[in-house]
Amino acid sequence: MDCNTVQARIFPYVDGELSAEAAAEVEAHLASCERCSRLVELELRFQATYTRKLRPEPAPADVRAQTQGLLSSLTARAGARVRRPIGRRYAVAVAVCLVALGAGAAVLLESVFKSRGALVDFAEAAVEQHQRLTRDVLPQDIQGVSPKAAEEWFRKRLNFNISLPDLPSERLKFRGGRIWHLDGVETAALGYQVEGSDVSLFIVPVEAYRNLGLKEAPRFKLVTRRGYDVIVWQSQVNGVGYALVSEIGGRACVVCHSPEDIQESTANLGAHR
Repeated sequence: MDCNTVQARIFPYVDGELSAEAAAEVEAHLASCERCSRLVELELRFQATYTRKLRPEPAPADVRAQTQGLLSSLTARAGARVRRPIGRRYAVAVAVCLVALGAGAAVLLESVFKSRGALVDFAEAAVEQHQRLTRDVLPQDIQGVSPKAAEEWFRKRLNFNISLPDLPSERLKFRGGRIWHLDGVETAALGYQVEGSDVSLFIVPVEAYRNLGLKEAPRFKLVTRRGYDVIVWQSQVNGVGYALVSEIGGRACVVCHSPEDIQESTANLGAHR
């Protein structure tokens, strides 16, 4: 089994959805592949941090019994009036009962996952495009130029403000860029190498960033998807949104932040991983 096959099966593997034979094949590959093992480890860490800790507790036995009794009563009444739909008040009562089953845990889950849902979808799209860019599935529209020259090229073709910092560093190399659609939004996609690792920077218009529904604090948000770290933030100067995709976490911030900003970003990322 090769890396592509294993990586396509990571989610069902960690969720325990593979057959015993398929799981054994994945595990045999993981035993000799450090990269795929890291991807599995990161997904397990994500589950431990979010999914398992936020799983709702079962409702108390007396609440379940009362709810079951009420549902049985409603079912009996509906059966006696088979030609008539259940009244609105009964439908409301059923909804109230179902909400009661989850009560506090359901509210917690809704608030957490609703706030993360758009961000996670955005991060998934960014990771997918990053993989295409780094595997040369998507050729660069512009390359072999400085970040400032690329900035001018993008500004002539996109209707939002593009600003590319030019921070000279031996750790950093600008590879090029292209115009692409990220999650349905026209985007400037930039490719870099930091310490020999591929890093992609996506710049989206302010409207697209606002659609994520993110709070202003903390400034930097981190989502880990498919083994990649996706750092998302909004420029405090020109308002556009950024997504930085890499496998090196906060070290990738050298692409567009000074050492002082990187200190701030990595401190916040540690608290919101």
